[in-house]
Amino acid sequence: MALGWFQSKKNRWAVDRLHRSIQDQALRPDFYYDGGARDNFSGRFEMTSLHAALMFRRLRTAGAAGKALAQDVFDALFDGFDEALRDIGTGDLSVGKKIRKMGEAFYGRAKAYDDALAKEDNDLELQQSLVRNLGLAETEMERFGRYVRLVESTLKRHTDEQLMSGEVNWPRLG
Repeated sequence: MALGWFQSKKNRWAVDRLHRSIQDQALRPDFYYDGGARDNFSGRFEMTSLHAALMFRRLRTAGAAGKALAQDVFDALFDGFDEALRDIGTGDLSVGKKIRKMGEAFYGRAKAYDDALAKEDNDLELQQSLVRNLGLAETEMERFGRYVRLVESTLKRHTDEQLMSGEVNWPRLG
């Protein structure tokens, strides 16, 4: 990672902790087996994107340092996606194009989640976004909608200092 030379050791540590935290939470088996999300590369990308978007939404409220940390974690996530594509045999000439498409998809989903979360009195748009992006059955949309709201409220209870040090306590899917 080119940014590594310019980041402080503390920031690299926080980036690594947040990156691992997002990945660990997004890959929890209960999202896929009991929750109904697609258990394939695409489904795992979508679940990671959801959790990253929620984390970045919270980090934006932590000022310039939070925005910078969100960008560094984003870069780490996409370095990981690049590596995963190569691991599954994607050719070198295709990886860049696929990463670009994944970046565009991520930003589209993040905007859809932001817009839906801004409507605190109506979760239908959020639930529909979750069904569309995660491949959920409609019977799971209310449960996942509650989970996303719980993640958002949990992240809001974290102090900026906790998040800036990479400390996150994620809730479970209920």
